[in-house]
Amino acid sequence: MKNMNKALRCSLAILVIATFFGAQTIHAKVYRWVDENGKVHFTDTPPPKQLKEEAEVVKIKPKKTTSAAKFPAVVKLAPIKNSAVGDAKTVILEHLSFELKEKNVDENALGKTYKYTRDANARVSKLRQSDKAPSSALPCILEGNLTLNNAKYIAKQVDFREPFDEIFEDNGYAVATDKTFAMQENTSVDLSLAAVVTDIRLSHCGSRTSSNLRTFTQNSTYLKIEWTVFDNLARKVVFKTTTEGIDNKFKKSPRYNGAAISAAHAFRQATEHLLAQQEFVDLLLASSIVETSYSDTGISTNDINVVHGNSNTKFVSKTGKIEKASVTIRTVGGHGSGFVISAPGYVLTNQHVVAQNREVIVIMGGKEQRAVVVRSDAGRDVALLKLKKPVDAEPMQIDTSEVSLGEEIYVVGTPLDEQLDFSISRGIISARRIMDERNYYQTDAAINPGNSGGPVFNSSGNVIGITVASLLTKDGASRNINYVIPILDALDALNIATK
Repeated sequence: MKNMNKALRCSLAILVIATFFGAQTIHAKVYRWVDENGKVHFTDTPPPKQLKEEAEVVKIKPKKTTSAAKFPAVVKLAPIKNSAVGDAKTVILEHLSFELKEKNVDENALGKTYKYTRDANARVSKLRQSDKAPSSALPCILEGNLTLNNAKYIAKQVDFREPFDEIFEDNGYAVATDKTFAMQENTSVDLSLAAVVTDIRLSHCGSRTSSNLRTFTQNSTYLKIEWTVFDNLARKVVFKTTTEGIDNKFKKSPRYNGAAISAAHAFRQATEHLLAQQEFVDLLLASSIVETSYSDTGISTNDINVVHGNSNTKFVSKTGKIEKASVTIRTVGGHGSGFVISAPGYVLTNQHVVAQNREVIVIMGGKEQRAVVVRSDAGRDVALLKLKKPVDAEPMQIDTSEVSLGEEIYVVGTPLDEQLDFSISRGIISARRIMDERNYYQTDAAINPGNSGGPVFNSSGNVIGITVASLLTKDGASRNINYVIPILDALDALNIATK
C-alpha cells in the first residue's frame, strides 16, 4: 500500500489550460493498472494493449479553494472634511496610468485567477436571470496567474473619475463640472491630478464559460497610487505623495461586474487616503478665501486715481514706462493681457480673461505676483484686479476724448504665448461700431489670442481703450477686423471715477 501511494503521488498529473477569464480546466485521464508481476501502476498514458481492458480510469477531484492571494495590509484613514469658510480649489483627475515600480512585483503574475466549481458555476448561471446574489462566497478552483494586461483590461471597464469625484464632493471639496481637460479654454480648474498605479494585486473568480466581466464574480483588488498635483495657475507641480487602497471581498458574496467594482472601491479608498493628508488639504484650501477688503461685497475703491495724459507727448517716448505698467495675466485656462490703471496696483483687463477665477497671476517684468478680482462686468467685458503687493510702475495715463476715424493707434499685449509679452502692433481706427447697444472702436491693428485685456494707445501714448475681440479665419488668421472697448465705457462699467 505504501508503494501504491507513492506511485500515485509521483504519477498523477493535471493538465491545466487557462485563458483570461474565459478558460476551462481540462484534466488528463489517470489510469490504474496491474502488470504481470502484480505491481500497481498509475499513469496518464494508457497501459500496454494486452492490459488495456483491465485498466481503470481514476477520477481525480481538483482541490477547491476560496482563499485569495495575499495582499499588503492597508490601514483605513478617514478623509479630512472641508470646514473652512469659502470654496476650496477645484480639482480634476486628468490622467491615470500603470507604471509598476516595486521591485518585488512580477508584471506577469500580479494575482490569481480562479474558476467556480461546476456546482457553483451552475448557480452563477441562474443568477443571470435574477437580481438576488448568494449570501456567501462560492467555492472556486485555482486556474493560474493574472498579468498586467489583465489589470489594464479591468481598468478599461472602470470610470475612476466617478469615485474620485464622489470622495471630494462628499467631504466638501470642489471638482470639475465636466470632463474637459483643465487647459482647455474658459475652464476654472485649479489643480489637475495624475494618478499612476505603481503596484496592483488581484484575485478573480468567475464563470467557467463567460469571457465577459459583466457577470457575477468574486474579487479582491489592492492598489498603490502615486499622485502628482499640478497647479494650473502656477504652471508647476506642487505636491507628490503615495497612497494605498484595498477592496478585499474575494471571500464575500459574488457581485455583478465584480472585477470593475472591486477596482473602483480600491481606488476610492486610495483617494480617501489622499484627502487624509493634511499637507494636501492645506493646498486645497490655500488662498481659497478672498480677503474681505477685496471682496465683491462692500469693496472700497476710494484709493483709485486714474490719471489723464498729456496730448503733447509721443507714444515712442513713453514706451519705457508703458512696458513697466503692461502685464500678462495668467489663469488656469490660459493667459491674457492687462495694464496698471492706478496705484497701488489696480489692473484693468477683460472679464473673459479672468472668467470665473477669483485669483490670477499677474506677470510684470518677468516677475509673478498674485492678484484678486475685485470687480467685473460681463456685459461690458471688463474686470478690475488688485495686486496683493504694490508695484514699482507708474499707472498708464488715459485719454477719454472721442477718437477720430483714421487716427493712428498702438496695441500692446501678450499675443499667443507668454514669452511674447509686450508686443506692439500698429493700425488705425477703422470705424466706430455699436453692437448689443454697446460702443466699440474697430481697428486693423494686428490682434491675436492673448491680446485680450491689453491697452490700446493713441499717438500721444495715452490709453484710449482695451482690446476685446478679433475676427479670425478658420485657420486662426486675422481678418484685420478687431474691436476695442472705449476706456471711458470700461471705467464707467466698473464704477471707477475719472478726474
